[in-house]
Amino acid sequence: MEAFISSARRKRSAVVVGLDPDPRHLPLELLERVRERALTEAGAVREFCLGILEAAGPEAAAVKLQLAYFECLGPEGMGVYKDLIAACDALELPTIADAKRGDVGHVAAAYAGAHLSVYGATGVTVNPYMGADAVEPFLDEARRLGRGGGAFVLVATSNPSAPDLQDSSTPPLYEAAARLVASLGESGASGYLDTGAVVGATRSEVGRRVREILPEALFLAPGYGAQKGDAAGVRALLDASGAGVLVNSSRGILRAFEGPVSSGDDYKSAARDAARGMREDLAAAGVRA
Repeated sequence: MEAFISSARRKRSAVVVGLDPDPRHLPLELLERVRERALTEAGAVREFCLGILEAAGPEAAAVKLQLAYFECLGPEGMGVYKDLIAACDALELPTIADAKRGDVGHVAAAYAGAHLSVYGATGVTVNPYMGADAVEPFLDEARRLGRGGGAFVLVATSNPSAPDLQDSSTPPLYEAAARLVASLGESGASGYLDTGAVVGATRSEVGRRVREILPEALFLAPGYGAQKGDAAGVRALLDASGAGVLVNSSRGILRAFEGPVSSGDDYKSAARDAARGMREDLAAAGVRA
């Protein structure tokens, strides 16, 4: 996770910009160009996301790309996915492929090669339900590439029904996932493991317990903003040094243009203001990566 830690410290930001570009929620000017066939839907998504990166990138430590929104656009959409990762590289922003992959070892290795090597993401989100077999190939590939990346393992997610499974056993399943992260991770120069944990900003009590198990892991915290997570919830996830958390916002930044904005009325200004406001909110609460 060295690339993420380095970027967060250099930028003095814990913000992750989530690129979840729902084609139904693009700015009107782009939707009109699609209707007029001046742009394909994938082309409109590409232009929109590049604008978001231009505007919000200076406020961010990293970018998370949700694979579903690119996969649903077909081959052209996957080309957009690759182009956006390259654009992030040019901006020195490490990227997380939010793929939530999880499969047996040889299949996981193929997924790892695809997203870390072919498409060039820095890290990947991984579903650990099939055990270490589903996670290790991503770590192996990240270590082979030596770009300071790794795997973010789903531990305690922010979606409403997550507790139905993750909290249902004794001890809870999220504790087993956290221990898997601890067992597989290798410590880097920053002191953090190269295996991170996805822990929702909406689950502060669970997050405290996960942090006890994982004192040296970098957390990726979804749920801030649109899912009602806030800076106070994120504080519960911090490590002993008051750091160790990256906080994702997707809709709150991408769709900021749909609500009141503080300067200008275009989507870029709205995204910039939303990302800056988030950065300042987290900093005021003492949250840093």
